[in-house]
Amino acid sequence: MYVHDGERYLVVDAQVHAWDGSAANQAGPAGEQFVADLHHRHRVLDRKPRPLPADEFERVGERALVADVFGYGHVDRAVLQPLGLGELFVLGFSPSAWHAELAEPLGGRLVVTGELDPGADRGVSRGLTAWVRRDSLRGFALVSARRPEARMALAESWMRRALARGEQAGAGVVHIGVGPVAHPPPGAPAWAHAGVPDRPARAAGRARWPSWAEPVRAGSALPVRARNARPLPAGGFDATELRVLAAALPRVRFVLGSGCLPTGVLCRLARLSNVNVLLTDVLVAMRTHAGEAGPALDALLAAFGPGRLLFGSGYPLVRPERLVGEAVGALRERGLEPADVQAVMGANAAGLYRIPVPDALVHGGQAARAR
Repeated sequence: MYVHDGERYLVVDAQVHAWDGSAANQAGPAGEQFVADLHHRHRVLDRKPRPLPADEFERVGERALVADVFGYGHVDRAVLQPLGLGELFVLGFSPSAWHAELAEPLGGRLVVTGELDPGADRGVSRGLTAWVRRDSLRGFALVSARRPEARMALAESWMRRALARGEQAGAGVVHIGVGPVAHPPPGAPAWAHAGVPDRPARAAGRARWPSWAEPVRAGSALPVRARNARPLPAGGFDATELRVLAAALPRVRFVLGSGCLPTGVLCRLARLSNVNVLLTDVLVAMRTHAGEAGPALDALLAAFGPGRLLFGSGYPLVRPERLVGEAVGALRERGLEPADVQAVMGANAAGLYRIPVPDALVHGGQAARAR
């Protein structure tokens, strides 16, 4: 629990990741480039007290989550966001099945969400209700299961039925445009590109593995890794398709990343009462592009109000220890009352994900209506 100017804030970090981007799990040069770009962005955005070393950053598991997310006492609960990327990583980059294993020993401190690929065959929706109940899923992330640059089609009728079935089973939150990205989709706000390398990162110094240890493609003597792999952007989606989907499923709560669409387009979606915004991208951008990200935060507050905005750190891209304080300070500077700050920092997410919140921390404002 975070304390600021005598006020206590329950903090729910609505975007954290556990992943395995280690060399043993990389399926090709694109996987190596994806992890290298993420690490480059981490070094730009989270320099203090020091960036995570490459080997710690490449594989983030239970020990890292406990130490970096919960270890400083600021974050009370967190939501794990999945991302498969099966063509880039042999066992998946951040699969939801692994998340269920990570959450089990942590006594309910981690909320688990599943992943659905809008571009996949409709057969993936079979057994969805049993999956939700088995892993205690609270929501789904709509992401490409194969490659990050795949554009998502949200108009498929099977997807609408699957999300409705998931909501009935207890997974009523749907994340879109929420995930670890080094290269945002085309059309994203300029500040969302903060910390993104303009060209592929080059290996510096001595290689971390001997030449004889290079994995090879099946039936070939060529090494899997390549030094000139092209950076991969994140996949986008059509805001019109999202508008139709959200209007058709009023009981489902949609959570959009603040950097997944132009800010003006995102603000127009505020007309739909079941659309919420995760502030991860804009809060992180405040560190490097405050002049552009600040007005975007103001616009989102004006459009959605504090009752439909959620705090997220995007860990391990940015560790939440300092970001929690920066976020509370930015919201208080904009004149928000403690009750509204509490809504953004934790009470809204607690309502969406059915996380118990002490009555003393819900001041009867926007947070209570988010449940």
